Amino acid sequence: MPSRSAVVAAIGVAVGTVWASVPTVAFADSGTLYVNNAASANCSDSAADAGTRAQPYCSVQAAVNAAQPGDTVQVADGAYGPVDVKTSGTPSAPLTITGGGVISNFIPRIFVPNGSSGPSLTFDHVHNVVVSGFDIGETGAPTAVAVTGSSDVTLNGSRTGGSSQLSRPPAMVAVDGQSSRFTLSRSMVWADRSQTAVSLASGASGTVLTTNEFNYDGYTGQPAVSAVDAPGTVVVSNSFLSGGCNTAISLTGSSTGSTLENNAVELGTTNEGCFYGTGIPVVIGPAAVSGAKDDYNTVETASTGALYSWAGQSYTSLSAFQAATGQGAHDSSLRFTPGTTTRDQIQTPLIDSADTNAPDEFGTDLLGRDRVDDPVIPNTGTGVGYYDRGAAEYQDPYNLTATLSAAKLPTGATETVGVKASNPWNTQVTSYAFDFGDGSAPVVSTSPTASHVYTTTGGHNVTVTATMASGATHSGGAPLQVAAPAQLIPALTLSRQSGMTVLANAGNTTDAWNLANTTVNFGDGTIPVSFGPGTFTNHTYAKPGTYTATLTVVDADGQSAMVTQTISVGSALFPIGPVRSLDTRYGTGAPKAKVGPRGVVRLKVAGVNGVPATGITAVTLNLTALNATDSTWIAAYPDAAPVPTASNLNLTPGQVTPNLVTVPVSADGYIDLYNFTGSVDLVADVEDYYSTAIAAGAHGGFLATQAPARALDTRYGTGTLKGKVGPGGRVTFSVPTGSVFAASAVVLNVTETDATASSYIAVDQYGGQPTSSVLNFSAGQTSSNQVVVPLAPGTGSVTLYNNAGSTDLVADVQGLVTDEVAAQNGQGAPYFPVAPTRIVDTRTGLGAPKAPLGAKSHLVVKVAGVNGIPAGVNAVLVNLTGINPTAATYVSAYADGGTLPISSNLNQAAGTFRAVLALVPVGTDGSIDLYNNVGSTNIAADIEGYYTN
Repeated sequence: MPSRSAVVAAIGVAVGTVWASVPTVAFADSGTLYVNNAASANCSDSAADAGTRAQPYCSVQAAVNAAQPGDTVQVADGAYGPVDVKTSGTPSAPLTITGGGVISNFIPRIFVPNGSSGPSLTFDHVHNVVVSGFDIGETGAPTAVAVTGSSDVTLNGSRTGGSSQLSRPPAMVAVDGQSSRFTLSRSMVWADRSQTAVSLASGASGTVLTTNEFNYDGYTGQPAVSAVDAPGTVVVSNSFLSGGCNTAISLTGSSTGSTLENNAVELGTTNEGCFYGTGIPVVIGPAAVSGAKDDYNTVETASTGALYSWAGQSYTSLSAFQAATGQGAHDSSLRFTPGTTTRDQIQTPLIDSADTNAPDEFGTDLLGRDRVDDPVIPNTGTGVGYYDRGAAEYQDPYNLTATLSAAKLPTGATETVGVKASNPWNTQVTSYAFDFGDGSAPVVSTSPTASHVYTTTGGHNVTVTATMASGATHSGGAPLQVAAPAQLIPALTLSRQSGMTVLANAGNTTDAWNLANTTVNFGDGTIPVSFGPGTFTNHTYAKPGTYTATLTVVDADGQSAMVTQTISVGSALFPIGPVRSLDTRYGTGAPKAKVGPRGVVRLKVAGVNGVPATGITAVTLNLTALNATDSTWIAAYPDAAPVPTASNLNLTPGQVTPNLVTVPVSADGYIDLYNFTGSVDLVADVEDYYSTAIAAGAHGGFLATQAPARALDTRYGTGTLKGKVGPGGRVTFSVPTGSVFAASAVVLNVTETDATASSYIAVDQYGGQPTSSVLNFSAGQTSSNQVVVPLAPGTGSVTLYNNAGSTDLVADVQGLVTDEVAAQNGQGAPYFPVAPTRIVDTRTGLGAPKAPLGAKSHLVVKVAGVNGIPAGVNAVLVNLTGINPTAATYVSAYADGGTLPISSNLNQAAGTFRAVLALVPVGTDGSIDLYNNVGSTNIAADIEGYYTN
């Protein structure tokens, strides 16, 4: 069967809906009183001519009070206070109060303001009154409609419900026991939580509920319609819709002589099914079955409980109900599974199956639409046989969409407009009208296509209207952009997303035509990706590298063009520590023993201590050597690789020497630490890792380098109060992020000076006694170390801890780690680890003259384009080693062509060896500068990795 949309979905209409009106009642000598409270309406409730078009009433209540039998109160769109109707009409001259309808196309509101009490609309001991076309009780009404001591009154074409009060009334429409022949028709009623939609009190008689939609929650088990001792109740052609599975219709007590026909009950249709409620859909009590009739109803539910309760007996199947009661001969039922049962299966039993002879059955539906014959569904109803059950009549599902040969084109080009239609009923189309949206006359044709030449630029909405043999019309549109003639100029933007994934965006391509096809060759040997007329796609590279992608675009006119773009994809940085991973003094991460001459410690780093098991390319750790028995050096390198000639630590006996080390990780997740001679203890604290994959819950990104910026100096009160940090003391300072959109961590060069005792500095992330250090030093020593520190959430600050004595601390920002959002916005550069490679040694003349670097001297070192490092790199990680300076000095590393910073990277005393890791921006010429301040010193520089976009 052809797919059909939900019948009930077609009637979920908001304010402003065109509602059907009750049939016009002819009467003589009637007048019209107008109500309009708009600011421009010149309204008055007291003027002599109040109620005229020229000077309408301001309030509905004033007009109703002034009305006489046979009058019509015509209410304009707007929001009005509650109405208490106390004026009656006569059978031949009813009082009519009307708001929106099929002509006026609006629906004014009648409501009780929040904090007030009383119904929004009251029929107050009146008769022969018709109210039509209002939105009632939407704001603060405790009850939407109250029918009190009234007869022959009608509420039609309205919406009731939506109470915003926490204490909700028991019913949205309440009919008391002194009322008779109340009619609710073609209306929508919302009942929330503990509410009943319509409540008929004991004694109410002859109530008619026809062609309404009831939406109810029933959390507390309340039915949508509840009648107690209400004889002659007629419930015909209503739709009962609930996300839960509570009772739809309950007629109890002496509600005799009642009729239930042509109703559609749908319970538990949400994805959650019967997430509340276990009520029986239809309940007719023992005293109410006398003279009662149930037929042509459809009950569809996600519940497995009973479908009917008749005279106190429950029935779980329709056949059992029919056999035992003789009722429901033409009823249908469906047990469905939410998410599995289709809307077609739910709606089909309702179509062309109603009893046209049911009492108070209308010839049109909730929205005033004609009854139509669905040619796909057999007619099983009475009379003409094709009335639908429920409040909505399923209409011709013909659907029209306008198609364009080009969604964008230049002036002077020809556009061909076509029709894409869904026509499951095979309805005959007699003509098509094409409105090209540029002010030209529409073209009417029997052909479903038409061509047009546009001469003006701008946006145009193209509309096609199909006229059916019945005279009905269906329209569909499509937007069109007409541009001035322009050349096809392709544009490709590549941006990293996460891990090795990049976004290729061709959206900035310019052309007077829309694109017909877009193809990107990502330059890694994979098959080029064609993504049709779209402008972007994602691609994941298999391995790090620098790739040149090629974009090829073809427009709707057949023109093609290409452009290339280069991007580097590599590792993102994720700070996690510091976390102690190795301490040979205590057997942490390795046997409890010093590392002997030519000894190697094999340290597992991937999959332990917060480092993911896969995707790891390198780790950064603070490596400290202590208790050395001889002058020696330590090298860190990937497991199973040859021992490099470059060292990471140089130390003498008894010296405690730390250094930050970034080490490539082997495929099996290990790194090796090598000791040259003598015996030494090694301690390693992992501070971060580099990965080509994004682990779940990980927070990190790419590195944005910058010229060193001082964030802390306790000697001068920079970033904090002036004064040394004492024993067990902490200092917290903010980190300037500059132009970085959002940073997750910072790369700092931390320097201590003028210490009164041997101590260590730690990053204090959580308070308490830190267990891992980033800098170890002796009294009177000036030393520095690089550290990667996560920024405190919300404050962007860093806290450093000093263990013993007092010392001044200096912190210089060398770079910022972006968060994932900033990384996806193109900020930062990925990291590419390399095997440690020595590029400078002034002792041997490697990469520089064979001579110590003198006082106030600069050494320019070429790094880009040499030793396997590509041109155009942003920054390099360099392990700088100062060798036997003639005086206490410092060395600064910075981008060639830049200004000598106030910060230092390497601080050491005369006659010592000292190594430190430095993050150094690269100048536009591909070089970095090394500056020595005092005396002369030999310098060795080892590249550990680089950053590049």
